[in-house]
Amino acid sequence: MTNPTPMIIFDHSRYKIKVWGNKAPLDVLTFTGQEALSQPFRYAIEFTSAEKGIEPAQMLMQKASFTLTSPEINPGIRWMPIVPPAPLRSVYGVISGFKLLSASRDESRYEVTLEPRLALLARSHQYAIYQKLSVPEIVEKILRERHGFRGQDFLFSLAYDYPRREQVMQYGEDDLRFIQRLLAEVGIWYKVTADDRLKIDVVEFYDDQRDYQFNVYLPARNPSGMHGEEDAVVWGMETAYQVVEGKITTRNYDYHDARPYPGLNTGADVARDDRTTYGEAYHYRDHYRIPGDRYAYQPETESGVFYARLHHERYLNQRIRLWGMTTSATLAPGQELKVKGDAPEAFRKGAIITQITNSARRDSSFEMAFTAIPYSETVCFRPERIPKPVMAGTIPA
Repeated sequence: MTNPTPMIIFDHSRYKIKVWGNKAPLDVLTFTGQEALSQPFRYAIEFTSAEKGIEPAQMLMQKASFTLTSPEINPGIRWMPIVPPAPLRSVYGVISGFKLLSASRDESRYEVTLEPRLALLARSHQYAIYQKLSVPEIVEKILRERHGFRGQDFLFSLAYDYPRREQVMQYGEDDLRFIQRLLAEVGIWYKVTADDRLKIDVVEFYDDQRDYQFNVYLPARNPSGMHGEEDAVVWGMETAYQVVEGKITTRNYDYHDARPYPGLNTGADVARDDRTTYGEAYHYRDHYRIPGDRYAYQPETESGVFYARLHHERYLNQRIRLWGMTTSATLAPGQELKVKGDAPEAFRKGAIITQITNSARRDSSFEMAFTAIPYSETVCFRPERIPKPVMAGTIPA
């Protein structure tokens, strides 16, 4: 008698949502998640429950976690053990949205929106003046004093020292937009990570490419027949190129020291006369007081050259754009992905993940679409500038 061929059975309940204080059983049906550098993540999670009367107060503003696990493998043979699922990645945050989608005799279907605590800052609109504080100090002040963040909730790991500004005004902006505007001005980017020990979301602020997460390798292969994280692959890779601005010129007027032309005129060429760039971009009024040394490896923070380099890095971030698909549940923004095998050169040399969109259903496999830029020693990811609010009409004194 021959032994039957082992049958591999996969459990599709790989996605677990836990809401603090909730006792109702929650069975994930489908989800879609979006994450990006310098943006709060957002997960829309549909689930079913035998509890038909879940109230909004049981969900909204409650702490929650969403965990992606490896599949449970049942070999279908009595003497072979079942391989239990292992957690691959968890995200922590708060429930900011809640829907009742449908109800039947047996169960109800709901949807929740999971976001980091940082996203709640968008619900706080303020008018305020900050004096004698640097950009990181203003951000920390808002996080701690207005929103109750503590030391374990955020991290600044910065390569530059930022000067204190004479005065910064917040004019009707929500706190999230305001701090994102200030951070983008000086090139500080952030990502939201998870502390699995404390079971909290953590905001990490950086300003240099040395703070990417390196040594992430995945093979280029078709996903058919693959199931676990150890079998994660990349496919559908695309690369787009375009001509961008070749150099930057900046100019400012400082009422403290009205120097004659060209006192505060300066510029930068991070691409170093790259033949795939063209033209010149002129930027006025970046509010700097010193021009800076355009030949310095690390120019003085918030000088004219400092701002000119940031402007050029933003343009150069658009020169080469990368896209792809993966089955990896652990790939995240801020990682440098190197693709092994038959892949375009930019993916083999190193792609910095800037945005991901992942999704799965109870009856279908996990997939992730990602956007990236090539790794560069001279060009770092920089968030796009956010316009300042405009005071319209006559303002009484």
